[in-house]
Amino acid sequence: MKTILQQVNRKLIVIASLVILIISVAGTLPTRQNGLYKNLKILPQDITKEALDKIMDVEFSGGLGVKCNYCHAKEQGTDSLDFASDANTKKDEARDMMNITMKINSQNFEVKQPLIGDPGMVITCYTCHRGNYYPEQMKKDSVANINWLK
Repeated sequence: MKTILQQVNRKLIVIASLVILIISVAGTLPTRQNGLYKNLKILPQDITKEALDKIMDVEFSGGLGVKCNYCHAKEQGTDSLDFASDANTKKDEARDMMNITMKINSQNFEVKQPLIGDPGMVITCYTCHRGNYYPEQMKKDSVANINWLK
């Protein structure tokens, strides 16, 4: 009888340990970040941190040769950036350019569901900008007059 109880206790200890292990591992896994970001108007609301960081680093920083503060305003009274704020007008320009890029890809290169950062995109920020915030062949004042693309 004693050995049966010992076997049952061992099984319970093993099962309880496995349950605790599974719960602790599940608690450390990354979760889907729905609603994590505020004020995304072009990029998907459920974008992962990794995807957003890649778009910001590759498409914007790399494609235009700029840092975060080029489009993002500072939080009032601090040196931190307020990524949700629309106070910096460059952010709206970036959104316009994203729409133009997606439109060019869908209408001229048959990209079915164009999305900024997607490797299937033919035209990207870098295509025109080549690491400069204004494309070399364009003057600053002519960039504002690109309504023919809209």
